[in-house]
Amino acid sequence: MSPKPLPAVVIIGRINVGKSSLFNRLTETGKALISPIPGTTRDYNLGQVDWRKKTFQIIDTGGINIDTLKNSIQTLLTDKKQPKSMTADVIEQEIVIQTKKALEKADLVLLVADGQAGLMSEDKELAMVLKKLQKPTILVCNKIDNQKYQHQTAEFFKLGLGKPWPVSAINGSGTGDLLDELVKKIKGSPGRPKKTDIPDTVKVALIGKPNVGKSSLLNKILNEKRVIVSDIPQTTREPQDTEISYQGKNIILIDTAGLRKKAKIEPGLEKMATRKTQQVIKSADVILLITEVDKTLTKQDSYLAGQIKDVRSGIIIVANKWDILADKDPAIDTKIINSYQRHFPYLAFVPIIFISAKTGRNVDKILDLILAVAKEKQKQVSDQDLEKILKKLVKKHWPSQAKGQNRPRLYSLAQTRFNPPEFTIMIGQNQSIHFSYLRFIENQLRENFGFLGVPVKIKVKTR
Repeated sequence: MSPKPLPAVVIIGRINVGKSSLFNRLTETGKALISPIPGTTRDYNLGQVDWRKKTFQIIDTGGINIDTLKNSIQTLLTDKKQPKSMTADVIEQEIVIQTKKALEKADLVLLVADGQAGLMSEDKELAMVLKKLQKPTILVCNKIDNQKYQHQTAEFFKLGLGKPWPVSAINGSGTGDLLDELVKKIKGSPGRPKKTDIPDTVKVALIGKPNVGKSSLLNKILNEKRVIVSDIPQTTREPQDTEISYQGKNIILIDTAGLRKKAKIEPGLEKMATRKTQQVIKSADVILLITEVDKTLTKQDSYLAGQIKDVRSGIIIVANKWDILADKDPAIDTKIINSYQRHFPYLAFVPIIFISAKTGRNVDKILDLILAVAKEKQKQVSDQDLEKILKKLVKKHWPSQAKGQNRPRLYSLAQTRFNPPEFTIMIGQNQSIHFSYLRFIENQLRENFGFLGVPVKIKVKTR
């Protein structure tokens, strides 16, 4: 049985009132990008808040001009599609669609205004439209960083939305009182889930160069337009978490900004987005390295693959855009696999899946493959099985030394860690073992126990 969806609180406001800063403060994360550049947030951000034994979902909406935002809310009242503006760019039109979807599922709306700037005409217009929506609304006056701005909140009573709640998303003042009020307004809010009720969670990061189809793939897996897709590089700026339940497991799919060469990364938003993507790589359980099967692999693909291997997450290579690949002869699969293995010789243990995020080819197989790799990452091998393998190793190939004249003696092989798997080989005092023999041990472990898509580390210890 699917768990009951959490109540949704949606943050709305004109550009640069501090919506994303407030989102980060309430969720106690640094998930949303913060910058003075208008329209920094594009896709809506999802977060979870636990307060006073209640749990709810909070949604930070994208930055668009007030007229566009107002029109998107009005379309909910009339249940009509919003006409596409000839002047608004593709991304802004997509932000409107995202904002409308967020408001449709809202149980409560937080209207955020700039308390330092005072009451603006745009705040009045937005308040009027929200009243027509007839959803519970809390008015938040942000940027009240010290006492000298407190008196300015009084004029916000004119909006007719009740008491304006003064907060500072930067230093956190007033946010506890705001949360107290917020949980009072949410009806039917469930309590915190018991630990025993929480299924295993697998964090999956979608990584790749700009425009390889990461966002398109996420939307196809979810069968909905969760994130904005366009031909403009860096359309996705912030990691976008989407949690789903599949085969009794929680899977968090994280769409990320496309990674370019260091020399080409521009200061500002792109540099911040790149830093967040690198943080996601370090924390992921499984990484989907997304490439374009219709194009030749590049040095940047190799650089990304190297970064991913070093963090020791599970890895799946996704060869996207199969639908536009030309000259598909019967042996094309084998040819491409060989090409990928030549380009990524250090990822020979990684499965490759050919997909089309556009047509849906093989997309339905990705979640099963993710769970399979996540399971391999947790695998533990018994001491008895490792003892048998050690005897076979020596019979097949006597170990060679890295330095010195004496061949090393192998005393034991033990698994000293899992998730990711790590093994320790014990050799004699003042002995050494050649790296090629360590690779031989790894290959034998894989041959006997699998570890599909999972890096295996082998440490050497002397008696």
